[in-house]
Amino acid sequence: MTSEDSSYTWRRAALRRTVWLLLGLAVIAVHMMSAGRAPATADAGTPIGANAAAQTLQTLVGPRPEATIRYLPADFATVMGYRPRLDGAYPINPDGGCSSPIPLPTRFEPACRTHDFGYDLLRYAQRTGKPLGPWARPALDHMLVERMRALCHDPACGTAAELAGAALAVNTWRQHSGPPAASESMTTIVASTAVRVIAEIGGGVGGSR
Repeated sequence: MTSEDSSYTWRRAALRRTVWLLLGLAVIAVHMMSAGRAPATADAGTPIGANAAAQTLQTLVGPRPEATIRYLPADFATVMGYRPRLDGAYPINPDGGCSSPIPLPTRFEPACRTHDFGYDLLRYAQRTGKPLGPWARPALDHMLVERMRALCHDPACGTAAELAGAALAVNTWRQHSGPPAASESMTTIVASTAVRVIAEIGGGVGGSR
């Protein structure tokens, strides 16, 4: 192995260590902030009756998700390029699915497609000039994790659900609970995670004085 190859290998190993360190710090920060917190709901500043996307999302994460289609904004299909369909009691993005850095059980796929549809509601609301508040994305993540847990009856599946939940929490926290960003490079993910971790650490130190 040449010295150039050794240097490249060392840089890759250092990058992997940095990524895992940042993700670990982010998970700790997210769990500290969410400990004991109830599932998110619409805040008082969200005019549900006047916002079809908010009404749709509230119904999706509620006890009767099958009623979601009733509240779907009339132009959702035009803006987002598809119309959700029902899979059992849950509306789904037919082309959605689980995207995760770790392999997930295939039994999670329907729940992931519903979660994808929920994220598209966030994107729709932003594109139409009525973005939803920071309550919306965590509520969708909570719904997905609870459905994953309910599908598990063995330790391996349960571990996958918890890891997926942690990854969701970090990503939502990293993006300030706003609409999901478009496809991002690893460099962008690492940089934005670092910025959030530093901000949280700085805020914690400043707040303790």
